[in-house]
Amino acid sequence: MPEPIVSIREAEIGFERGNPLLVDVDLEVHPGEIIGIIGRSGIGKSTLLRTIAGLLPPLSGHIDVPTGRGDVGYIPQRLGLVNHKNVGYNVMMGALPRAPFWQTLFSLPGFELRQSAREAIDAVGLSDKVLDSISQLSGGQQQRVAIARSMVQKPAILLADECLGELDSETAKEIIELIQNLAKEENIAIMVVDHNPVRVATFCDRVLHVKGTQIEEVVV
Repeated sequence: MPEPIVSIREAEIGFERGNPLLVDVDLEVHPGEIIGIIGRSGIGKSTLLRTIAGLLPPLSGHIDVPTGRGDVGYIPQRLGLVNHKNVGYNVMMGALPRAPFWQTLFSLPGFELRQSAREAIDAVGLSDKVLDSISQLSGGQQQRVAIARSMVQKPAILLADECLGELDSETAKEIIELIQNLAKEENIAIMVVDHNPVRVATFCDRVLHVKGTQIEEVVV
């Protein structure tokens, strides 16, 4: 088995010392692996992803994640898209973490990054929506934009928080296929928070159940 992309040892995760959401977290995530995370609302699933993404420090313990620019991709529940900008703009923003400093400074991706953005937009089936603003898109189309943005970022690990929430079954199936292709073809490790335990069992290699302050692996 390859070396893990993420390694967590004896970690406490949450917002307040002495009152953690999760304790004794021990977890390894490997390249090409899809991990589903389930559990009731407010129990710490999103906080776990935000901690792995480096947006929150662990309360204690050790978390080793890739530290290169763009190595960690993160799709929050609200997607983080710029609603008044078009699809092409939003996807190209995903390329900036890998771009030279001057391109990042002026938000001006070069030709190769623009080409990568076009290819990602084609891959998620939105080639006819490049100039449409995000506010004009359906929820499923916005999810595709968020995934395309992550594709051009080329992360080592992608963290997706409820990226299947409130989608109809057909659109959810299409998003799942995109996730599976990213893991298989790009060897990206993917962690997906989802409220549907039956669904995650159908496409994830492993399922983690956040229960109380513990994380338990579910046999699928």
